[in-house]
Amino acid sequence: MSKSDGPKLVTALFSFKGKNNDELCFKKGDIITITQTDDGGWWEGTLNEKTGWFPSNYVKEYKAPGTSLQSFSFSDSDSGSTSAKMSPEKSSPDSPIHQTLNRDIVLKDIVDSERANVAELQGLVNNFLQPLEAANVIKKEEYKQLIGNFHEVLETHQRLLANLDSALSQGPEARVGNIFLTLAPKLKSIHTTYCNCHPQAVCILDRYRDELNDFMERSGAISPGILVLTTGLSKPFRRLDKYSAMLQELERHTEKNNPDRGDTQRSVSVYRDIADRCAAIRKQRELALQILTSGIKGWEGEELNVLGDIIHVGPVILVSGVERRDRYFVLFPTTLLVLSISARMSSFVYEGKLPLTGINVVALEQSEEIKNAFEISGPMIESITVVCPSREERQHWIELLSQEQIAIRASNLSRSPTSISHSSSQNSKLQAAGAEHSSSPGNKAPWSLASFRPAPPIYALKTFGKPDAVDSCRSTKTCNERQFEDDAIILRVIEGYCLSANARFTVHSAGGCRKLLKP
Repeated sequence: MSKSDGPKLVTALFSFKGKNNDELCFKKGDIITITQTDDGGWWEGTLNEKTGWFPSNYVKEYKAPGTSLQSFSFSDSDSGSTSAKMSPEKSSPDSPIHQTLNRDIVLKDIVDSERANVAELQGLVNNFLQPLEAANVIKKEEYKQLIGNFHEVLETHQRLLANLDSALSQGPEARVGNIFLTLAPKLKSIHTTYCNCHPQAVCILDRYRDELNDFMERSGAISPGILVLTTGLSKPFRRLDKYSAMLQELERHTEKNNPDRGDTQRSVSVYRDIADRCAAIRKQRELALQILTSGIKGWEGEELNVLGDIIHVGPVILVSGVERRDRYFVLFPTTLLVLSISARMSSFVYEGKLPLTGINVVALEQSEEIKNAFEISGPMIESITVVCPSREERQHWIELLSQEQIAIRASNLSRSPTSISHSSSQNSKLQAAGAEHSSSPGNKAPWSLASFRPAPPIYALKTFGKPDAVDSCRSTKTCNERQFEDDAIILRVIEGYCLSANARFTVHSAGGCRKLLKP
């Protein structure tokens, strides 16, 4: 469809309700402006400022009754009312020529700002980050934590700039929205990784504030030098926040029949979601670092870092009847920590912990009283109803808890063959020790982990100076077999206790899991 032909219009033969966010919804009789036609049976069009895909067999070409389509394109003021009926969409006060010019201006602004962004990132690398690595102001490992995947961020934005420069030379046919949409998965991946590492970089900046400030100023940064470094390292996610607004402005100046309109419109929401996701990740990591570094009131036992890395942390509400209490869940590889906020909102307070091996997690159905909730239950705890801020957050918690439980089971299974072999070996040793003990009571075997088991030879001790020695010897084999079976059962109980000792829900008071709900 050439531009000289004007916009192609179709009318809906049937109503259509799109199931995906890139599909168009319309009713029978609606008139749609076509943006793209595809041989696969789906077309893209615009209706009421919304652009999306729909089945091509749901529409037919629109022609006004008693006249051709071309007559409407050149109708005078007398036919204005008729042409208004031709399309329900409000016509822009700007002509298509002005709209195209405005789009070119917006596109040039996007390209220029991206060029400035890349230049700033490249300047930080060349002038400060590379010299900092060679200067040994901080340790190599800390330098890696400081910059994260900054070089990968730079390379991806250089690629984006090259694609935008190429599109700029194409004029009105430039598919800018498509460029942003195509690069969105890569940008999301590298920015998610960068934002996940950035809070750790902030800790390093704070720890070596004076040393880094002196280095930056010696390297030519304006005073205070530490501010230049801090600003430069935060540039990637500050830039990410701007893409949605820029693309929205580009969409506003894109004609309704422009083939790139749909991709541009979808890019707006995609980049808004990416920016929101990265902001949430940064907040998560900052909260996790605060928990690890500031300490927890009431926490007893080993250091928190012994539990491993924090996988996820977030606010929840624990419900018991009509009672609701605000809490924070902190997920470690094998433990779920439950915290509250102090009365002065200045620190975290320990409320309890739930070893993942001893709990079951089940999503609860939505109800008027409780929404976005799941239930935690187990053989040694009372059921806990957990309410999350959103349905997505609930699903995220359930998936994470299930994944970690599966990982724990897989780890235990990988050790099972060794454990079985070890148990068999110990059983053989016990039999040998029993024979030794019955023949040489003076010999005492050295203590080992197998000492937890009841010693099978106890029945054979009756042979020493006892009148029923003959009967005992006759029944030794039967007794030993029965005892070995009993020993195996006892051993499994002991091993199960040792493995699941952490499966008990530990809290400060004897109130059990009710302490999680205390005011």
